[in-house]
Amino acid sequence: MDIKLKNNRKTRSTLAVLGILVITIITTCFFPAINQAAGKRLARMSENAELEQELDTTVLDQLYTGCYVLYMEAMQREGATTASEVYLEASYPQNDEEKASYVNDLVYAVDDTMDMLSGSFENYRAEIDYCIRRQDGTYEKNTSQPLEQLFSGVGKETENQLIQHYSIYFVLHFDENGILTTEPLYGDNVDADMLIKAMGQLTREYDIWGNLREEYGNLGITCSMKEPSGIDIVYAIPRTGDYQLVSTDYENSADYWTILRVYAEEGGQLLYLAALVMVVVLVFVMTSSKIWKCDIELHRPGNWYLMEAACIGVLCVLCLGDSFFDMLYKWSVSIENIRLNQTSGGMVDAFMDLAVIDLGLFCIYGIWYLSIRFIRPVFALGVREYIREYSFFYQIFPWIKKQWEKFKHEVNHIDFSKNSIKTIIKLVVINFVVLALCSTMWFFGILMLVIYSVILFFIIENYYSKVQFYYQALLRGVNRMAEGDLDTEITEDFGMFEPVKGELAKVRTGFKKAVDEEVKSQRMKTELITNVSHDLKTPLTAITTYVELLKKEDITEEERRSYIDILERKSLRLKVLVEDLFEVSKATSNNIKIDLMDVDVINLMKQVSVEHAEKFAEMGLDLRWNVPEEKVILALDNQKSYRVFENLFVNIQKYAMPHSRVYIDLKQENGQVEITMKNMSAMELNVRPDELTERFVRGDASRNTEGSGLGLAIAKSFTEAQGGYFRVEVDGDLFKVVIVFKA
Repeated sequence: MDIKLKNNRKTRSTLAVLGILVITIITTCFFPAINQAAGKRLARMSENAELEQELDTTVLDQLYTGCYVLYMEAMQREGATTASEVYLEASYPQNDEEKASYVNDLVYAVDDTMDMLSGSFENYRAEIDYCIRRQDGTYEKNTSQPLEQLFSGVGKETENQLIQHYSIYFVLHFDENGILTTEPLYGDNVDADMLIKAMGQLTREYDIWGNLREEYGNLGITCSMKEPSGIDIVYAIPRTGDYQLVSTDYENSADYWTILRVYAEEGGQLLYLAALVMVVVLVFVMTSSKIWKCDIELHRPGNWYLMEAACIGVLCVLCLGDSFFDMLYKWSVSIENIRLNQTSGGMVDAFMDLAVIDLGLFCIYGIWYLSIRFIRPVFALGVREYIREYSFFYQIFPWIKKQWEKFKHEVNHIDFSKNSIKTIIKLVVINFVVLALCSTMWFFGILMLVIYSVILFFIIENYYSKVQFYYQALLRGVNRMAEGDLDTEITEDFGMFEPVKGELAKVRTGFKKAVDEEVKSQRMKTELITNVSHDLKTPLTAITTYVELLKKEDITEEERRSYIDILERKSLRLKVLVEDLFEVSKATSNNIKIDLMDVDVINLMKQVSVEHAEKFAEMGLDLRWNVPEEKVILALDNQKSYRVFENLFVNIQKYAMPHSRVYIDLKQENGQVEITMKNMSAMELNVRPDELTERFVRGDASRNTEGSGLGLAIAKSFTEAQGGYFRVEVDGDLFKVVIVFKA
């Protein structure tokens, strides 16, 4: 059944196209009669001077300047070499070298002007025929047509031949003094007096050499510029050429609308209406259930809401009457061209014009058919149901409502952190539309403005109340924070102040973080004082004790040397502690000086490990290297990098579990070099990894091991100062340090 319906629909569509084609053909069958009647009326109007003729001044200008080009070429064949030799005579004081240079410039200007005129005339001489008669009676022409006979008179046969080939031809006579006279010989719908007056006006207004005379005359040079003289030129414009003396741009002339009115009154209007009626009948035939003996689907096809498009199509077709009358006129012109043309190219062009006209008619009738076809369901569905199904604007009502609600929410929740120009523009546009509608109602518009003002008052009053409500909610949230409540999250709706909620959340988070940092800072200060006091006091106490012992006279030389060794170790311990404090102080103030150079980082690590090999061997630590065989060169500070790795190896030998393995890995990927050192801790690590890199923090919480607690802090500072990344990770008793440098 579905296949049958589809075939039925396809058949009706095919028949509809054929029907429109038949109506197009029927329409064109009436064109000859209308063209004949309109042509006779236009001829009578032309005789009664009811139609104004308009000559194409652009073509006339080119023909006139072409006389200068043709005369120059004729003189060059008789011996002249340049345009300045033909047209220029200049006089100046022979002893004035400056003016002599001006004359050279003038010669160049004349030659350049004629070159420009020749280039412009070149396009026209390819389309327009001409014949030149010189003083000696010789001829020169660019066509095989017998134009030279026009100088002495032509026979009837030759005249008919020329008339059939040319739409107009005339002679321009230049006497010995260069004075021009025009002799019209033939022209379709061209008044001879109009042509003579147009050429006369052209010679008076178009002075080719005027600017040069004025410019060089002001320099004291007398310019005598010649005009073409002693020459006759016949111009003949072919009917099939692109350039015509009578303007074909009818759309820009009053004549065009007069011609269309004539074609409309002589049957064009009646024919157009009859064609549209035939298309309407075709629509009802194609949608008739009785004729096709089946139900014709008149509901909307898919999601195509075509009511507005159909209405626009109807209006467009009804307004295309002038285009139809224009097709009538151009159809007659094309038929005339076919009748007069003798060349295959011209015939093809004329037939192409006819095809374009017929195609235009087919398109107009097609648009009319589709428009009526989609208006037709209104008779079956009813106006209300038809609008509901076919109207696009009806479908966007919910969308408009949604946009209105969105706009209200946008106004009530203005984000002052962003540009509100769009919202303001929307408000201004809505206000403008309302005022514009009121202004179109004359007296009743005042009443509408009063009603609009009352409504606007209540809208603003309601909006102001909401602003107050949201403002009070904002104040309550700020007051809670001011009273120290930094834990309660703000959940109230702030309306237009909603963006402030996010900022308040950031402030609350920032305050909490600041308080936590301050608490941590106070704790660290307390620990710092305790740790520094302990770390400085221990060697100082030892130094003081052994100094007192050295003061005794009853000690042996062996004891004295022992005491001095102990003093040296303690002083060196105190020196290292002070140096570490100094390094950390510089790192904190970003006062570390970095001297970058190419460093083989693998060789550097192995060099540091060699210096600690003896200590590692005593502890039974087994170093496992997983590094590339080749060198890994990085741009680093050699001394600072050495200190980083030394601190890490010292940290390993202090806290690593004896008789365990230490892993040192290096890998390169994604443009980075990652160095990893892993060891098992000898004691439980109950300190967070991030705290291990803080100052004076040790894995040995009892502080029984030697060291300042600054080793990892210094290593991290020096790594970051060289553009690297330093991270400590703890997994149970596994202690891992990760260093990343850019390759």
